[in-house]
Amino acid sequence: MPIKLVNPVETSFVLEISDKHFETEGDPTKITVRQATQGAKEKRSFIYSEVTNIINQNSQFAAEMQLRQRWSLEELKRMECFLTLVQCNISDTDGTDLFRFKLKGDRQVLDMNENQFKVAWNKLDPIIAAEIHAKVLEVNLDWAGPLGQ
Repeated sequence: MPIKLVNPVETSFVLEISDKHFETEGDPTKITVRQATQGAKEKRSFIYSEVTNIINQNSQFAAEMQLRQRWSLEELKRMECFLTLVQCNISDTDGTDLFRFKLKGDRQVLDMNENQFKVAWNKLDPIIAAEIHAKVLEVNLDWAGPLGQ
């Protein structure tokens, strides 16, 4: 019988380090992370895709070539979270949900574009962002290698 696709695995976590650090009371801070699909992996790989070859014909050498690559580890972490975060109960300073989600069929998905997510993500304390990213890597082990490669 051929392969029948199933929904990616989703895992829920309590952000225990962040809750302890910020001494939160009441309900714990929770997130849910989805296992990345091939589409998410391709989008993630665009972080590494900006490579520029520069050839200087006027150099004192016959042909001088430079290779430049632009990418940021923190941008990669944010992208990985953007691609896999499907639930989070962190509130913004005004009490609204920092990240928005909606139901799509039988699955919850992020209801923000990449720029909106970036604005929200940039409001996080680095301790919270690091813990969320660590949970993303727990669900997506193939991203957890050296420098996320």
